[in-house]
Amino acid sequence: MKASSFNKMADFEGRNPGESLESFIDRVVNPDSSYVTQTRLVIHTVADLMRSKSVDHKVGSTVKGGSLGKGTAVKGRSDADLLFVYADIPSIDALRTTLPKLLRELQSALALSKHKVTSVKRTPFTIQFEIEVNGQLNEVDVLPIIQLDIGNWSKAKMNPIYQQMKTNEELREYYFKCLAPLQVEFVSKQDEKIKRSIRLLKYWIKTRKHVLKSYAAELLVIKAYEEMGSPQVGKMKSLELMKTVFTKLSDLKSLTVSWDKYYTPSTYYLPSPPYILDPAFPFHNLTRQKSGIDEKYVHLERDAKKFLANLK
Repeated sequence: MKASSFNKMADFEGRNPGESLESFIDRVVNPDSSYVTQTRLVIHTVADLMRSKSVDHKVGSTVKGGSLGKGTAVKGRSDADLLFVYADIPSIDALRTTLPKLLRELQSALALSKHKVTSVKRTPFTIQFEIEVNGQLNEVDVLPIIQLDIGNWSKAKMNPIYQQMKTNEELREYYFKCLAPLQVEFVSKQDEKIKRSIRLLKYWIKTRKHVLKSYAAELLVIKAYEEMGSPQVGKMKSLELMKTVFTKLSDLKSLTVSWDKYYTPSTYYLPSPPYILDPAFPFHNLTRQKSGIDEKYVHLERDAKKFLANLK
């Protein structure tokens, strides 16, 4: 298929006539070195601020969360998510009790910053704000968590944690936040070729003004790759992977995405399709709906069908 004919059919905003899909990804979708450098500087700036003497509790480590940590950030479209792992909080119960104080401490630390900090908002689990670094305003989410004492992410080691979630519904959201590093690991270990398609799907979702979550897009592409038989990535064309992704999106009544790497979904929560289940958290369906298929997903399905129809 010629690049010029694909350009008319695929409907990727901003793609030049005759431009190959891979060139388009490099030019428009993938983050450039200046963007990566800027976000890295923001992360270091905020991490140093939150480790200052003004914070009573000890931050043991800082983990990059979100698409930055996973390596799936689209150029100019990603926020900085920071997971602060506290070394002196021993349990989920203790985190639940201490979290309001932690968030107040972090907000107070922001007030001492030499950088301009605006739009500070405290949610039940995070501090969200904008900080100016190198003359650029950057959106940041800071999330206090603890290191779950499991040794590794094996199914056997994770089982007691999932059983705790199943029994103690009031603690699920706290466990969920602390499992963010596992979400990062699951996606970040994927090959760069797969991440390129993830970024392309995110770009398409954003420019088409669809509502599918960033993490859902990541999982959808990974599952599509697996359903292709996990072909050798060096020989795989991005177009073929995207075709598989859009085939799944074009039939939402049959969309089922899940893994049994860390837990068996049917043991905990298996909703009616469509569903994209978080591989790290049994109770998290990233296409959660009240009943039937939400109108917001109908438009997504429609555009996916258009994409496939144009390929014929």
